[in-house]
Amino acid sequence: MRHRYAAVTVAAITLLGVAACSKDDDKDAGAFVNPDPAASSAAPSSEVPESAAPGAKKGQAPVGKGSSEVLAAGGLGPYLIGVGQKDLSSAKLVGKVTKKGDCATSAGLSKYDTPALAFSDGKLKRVTVTSTAVSTQAGAKVGTTYDQVKALYPKGKQLDDWIGASAWYTVDGKNALLFRIDNGKVAAIMVGEAQTVQFYFTDQQGC
Repeated sequence: MRHRYAAVTVAAITLLGVAACSKDDDKDAGAFVNPDPAASSAAPSSEVPESAAPGAKKGQAPVGKGSSEVLAAGGLGPYLIGVGQKDLSSAKLVGKVTKKGDCATSAGLSKYDTPALAFSDGKLKRVTVTSTAVSTQAGAKVGTTYDQVKALYPKGKQLDDWIGASAWYTVDGKNALLFRIDNGKVAAIMVGEAQTVQFYFTDQQGC
């Protein structure tokens, strides 16, 4: 009888041990980690979802970090070629507007290095920058040498105005960049509608 009781006790202890091991196995299985080192060491994405990007205000394009210092043929920051004059004014992005005939001129905010703005038919036609803090997407800015500009924009061409001043002119889609040259260096950068920019420089025509 004693032997039978001892056997039953041993069997019960064995069953308890098996049950405990099963629980530990289940716990470990839940904590399983992919053994692929590339997957386990991958850094979280730093990209901001497009839906989280700041929305544009009326008359103002979304402005990313540093975009206030990057000049493109299509404009600078919120001063996009073709944007409405009234929209920029209502967004308090322009100073006092001066009208002369069919043209209107104003200055942008100091936050964008005070670009000179020219409007016609209620739309922004030209943006002119003279600040050395602003550069184009290719890296040209006021102070860049004429040879460097030509190397950065090899498809451009030279333009001369009615008094013999020169500029390097390059078209980008329907818009253009014009680098006015003085003493072998860029003195100002003008961007806007291609024909508007060209004729304004060569003949002082248009806005």
